Amino acid sequence: MPILPAEPDCYPPSLWDDQAPETTDGEVAWWCLHAKPRQEKAIARELRKQGVAYYLPQVTRESRTPQGRLIRSIVPLFAGYLFLRGDRVARLAALRGDRLVGVLDVVDQASLERDLRQIHRMLSSGIPVVEEPAAPVGALVRITSGPLRGMIGKVVRRSQRDQFVALVRFLGRGATVELQDWQVEHVD
Repeated sequence: MPILPAEPDCYPPSLWDDQAPETTDGEVAWWCLHAKPRQEKAIARELRKQGVAYYLPQVTRESRTPQGRLIRSIVPLFAGYLFLRGDRVARLAALRGDRLVGVLDVVDQASLERDLRQIHRMLSSGIPVVEEPAAPVGALVRITSGPLRGMIGKVVRRSQRDQFVALVRFLGRGATVELQDWQVEHVD
């Protein structure tokens, strides 16, 4: 199978040049697009064709085949998410098709833009960047789905798994369960 070229991480190329895209109603905002699995780049291609501004941070991931061949893939930094910048018309353009789970409203626009600018700067530096899990080691979390829903525990990390382990203490002992990021929420 041929290797596809890397997708541009943002559109327009001047997205981070402090010039907001022009819109018809003047209400430019960031929107977080929650994509169906492995649809982020396809959504980005569609948005670029329609002239809608977006940011899709991407990193290079290296792995090996069972035969030992090195494979390099360019994958989204935040699997399942990309960011759209535009008005409500641009948001509706993103909803066309069947590639999105939903669109998340961004309450704190300035904070998101600051965070995205930092991510962009980190990725542009040439230094290797890896995604951090949503709940860092030591964070107190509540399980939000499944048979353990409502239980509270601390996040611990073992080996190099993409999953994290929540530690739930009972009877003075610990028990661990493997959970995905979407199954927990931070507890204050």
